[in-house]
Amino acid sequence: MMKTKRYDLPSYTAGWFQIGWSQQLPVGALKKVEQFGKTYVMFRGQDGQVGVVDDVCPHLGSRFSAGGCVKNNSVRCPYHHWSFDRTGQCTDIPYAKKIPPKAKVTAHTVVERYGMIFLYRNQAGTAPSYDLPQIEHFDPRDYGSPHTYEFRIRIHGQDIMENSVDSPHFAAVHGHNMPENRFQPDGRSLRITQMTSLKRFGTTLKGRLEFHMIEPGFHYCHFPEMPMTPALVFSSIVPIDGEFTNHRLTLWTKKSRVPFLSQFAGRFVRWQMMKTYHEDMEIWESKEYLTQPILCDGDGAIMRLRRWYSQFYDDATTQSVQQAS
Repeated sequence: MMKTKRYDLPSYTAGWFQIGWSQQLPVGALKKVEQFGKTYVMFRGQDGQVGVVDDVCPHLGSRFSAGGCVKNNSVRCPYHHWSFDRTGQCTDIPYAKKIPPKAKVTAHTVVERYGMIFLYRNQAGTAPSYDLPQIEHFDPRDYGSPHTYEFRIRIHGQDIMENSVDSPHFAAVHGHNMPENRFQPDGRSLRITQMTSLKRFGTTLKGRLEFHMIEPGFHYCHFPEMPMTPALVFSSIVPIDGEFTNHRLTLWTKKSRVPFLSQFAGRFVRWQMMKTYHEDMEIWESKEYLTQPILCDGDGAIMRLRRWYSQFYDDATTQSVQQAS
């Protein structure tokens, strides 16, 4: 039986994506990264800088991640010990008198910030035309150590982001009061202010969430009015292939002058976030994607979010997606 495609959408978008956390990659280490239907190898040289190259040696096709190592500031192939630096240039062939001019491997633009490692990706494989975005009003020194989460989900990234503006599901799935959303376009990005409340500890907790959706691989949410202390959640949606997606989340809780308050607040936010996340995951992995869903006046800005998301699909497919939405 022919397998049908679950989503009538392109699998990948262009932009910046988080592919790991700095603490996962000590000096001299390498790590296989499987994203966008490809395999990369990420490595940190002795100078502390991170590089990402395609995980295939151009010599005879062996994989750097299958037994390779880091030598100085290059990744070394396990088969014949050819070495390549962060730019993709071959730096050493131990048995050759001359390095062939074509001895290169495809290298990718990488930036390390906020304790996270970001890769720029587009279909053409070209360098980015803009810098890695910034998280506004955020200084990591004002926050405690982050808590990190990584999920592998059978879902398209657009479905994950739609969840943020799907107001009725907060009541139906999570038992919250239905939030109120206010939208503000900001160039290519989208800002959403969400007023929400839920009953916990015998009382009603009210909060304001400030979403800044810059692109699928780089968006975040400030919790400036948490009941105890502010928090920030960074989110990066990174496709693995046409069926599965990595969703990486980083949660910071702001430090408090009151002893143990930030730790208690952090535990509460993490518990609440993971509770709602796993409730959503049960639905995400089995739901179908409807190109033209039948919506009512209380459903929120589902189609608006889809139109916003479609601008990040690779240029060849963007126009058809926008027309379908």
